[in-house]
Amino acid sequence: MFLAGALLMTGAAIAEPTWYVVTDSDVQVRCGADSSYYSFATAQEGDLVSVTGEKYNYARINAIGPVFDDAYGYVKYPASDEGRFTISDDGSTGQTLGATPILAPNLNTNDLAHSWRQLCILPRGENLRIVETWTAEKDGLHAVPHTVHRVELPDTAEGWVNMASLRPATETEATSGTASEPVEVEVIEVTDTTVMESFIETERAEADAENLRGMGQGLASFAADFNSDVVLPESTLITGRSTAIVDDGGPLLMQWISLSDTDVVTVESRVIEVVEVEQTMLTIIETAYEGVALSDLDAEELKCLKDDFLLASEEEEDPIRARYARMRADQIDVYNSLRGQDQAIDELLVRIERSQGDAVDREIAIANTGDYEVVGLLSTSAVFDGMDRPMLYRIQDSRTNRTLAYVRPESSDMIGNMIGQHIGVMGQIAYDPVLQVNIVETARVDLMATNTALVPVD
Repeated sequence: MFLAGALLMTGAAIAEPTWYVVTDSDVQVRCGADSSYYSFATAQEGDLVSVTGEKYNYARINAIGPVFDDAYGYVKYPASDEGRFTISDDGSTGQTLGATPILAPNLNTNDLAHSWRQLCILPRGENLRIVETWTAEKDGLHAVPHTVHRVELPDTAEGWVNMASLRPATETEATSGTASEPVEVEVIEVTDTTVMESFIETERAEADAENLRGMGQGLASFAADFNSDVVLPESTLITGRSTAIVDDGGPLLMQWISLSDTDVVTVESRVIEVVEVEQTMLTIIETAYEGVALSDLDAEELKCLKDDFLLASEEEEDPIRARYARMRADQIDVYNSLRGQDQAIDELLVRIERSQGDAVDREIAIANTGDYEVVGLLSTSAVFDGMDRPMLYRIQDSRTNRTLAYVRPESSDMIGNMIGQHIGVMGQIAYDPVLQVNIVETARVDLMATNTALVPVD
């Protein structure tokens, strides 16, 4: 039989990023897929960037390659909250202790308040190299002092570049990591068709000879592996069976090699399918904030987290997961609303407590003048209610609710309309041995203030 096949070499394919080459100078790497987002790095012509996606004609790129050699980000947290980030003894490295956002620096200004966009969210246990550390004092952005670290960007950080400034990299450029220099091609104009046809035929003949020479060398090598009596001289390959190849720089001669049945080799080929599973932005956010309660985040972090969920809902192809991302953003709105109501309630309680304190202070000041026998809050009595015992009104201390004295309803025509108000009673306190309480024999009852009524809080 005759050998009429070739060996097929297969291997597992390795998924690699899609590399693009920057075609313009001073290309802005932005923190979002729009020109309205500020830039945090600059790429030059010929730089290679790793593209992982596209949105609104902007390419999403990872923070790898020479473009990000000098790029950095910010890690900041309240100075009193040491459980967010731990620093080595020499201060050169740090490790995240929970979900930690990396903020993009705004190259247009040195004001930290304008560097707010998140480049990525690191989970617990990630190490970062610290370039600089300082403390941002309390200002309009920070309600409390914050510790700020300038760190080198991790590979998971992402930026955005306009697709108009990129072109796909060639295989050589992607392998070498550098863009190729433009090649100048000399164009020769041929007007003589006879010369042109002769040139084409010559090129075809040389190409065919080169292909045959390579095929002959491969077949000779294959025959030598399976036939021990094959000898390859310098210029001519002659075997005991037939002449295989003659290659002395002249015309190339080739014959098929006759093999026995035992020399036939069957090579099986199989295709290995490599499936690359890409994490979506929603999955990354859920993983980074796993176990973190919303109450642990301040208002600025909640706003950034909400924006991330809304962005994830736009990028999700699965409508169910997109709706889930929007629900998470709505949950943050509900939480912010409830927290705002709690703060308003706390402020009202403080105001009520302050008003009660002011009323007590006025009551004490009036009582110290000596004009009134007793000053306090007039209320009804649960004991002397006119049923089993006579009806009496109770005058109680506004601070301790302790009963100071009792007053008879018939002692004044207007006293019944003053229940719930602070009053001052002129007269004389006398002990009633039958009822065993102090009763004020009133000469005059004055209303202290109309705005000091005790109003219960729901």
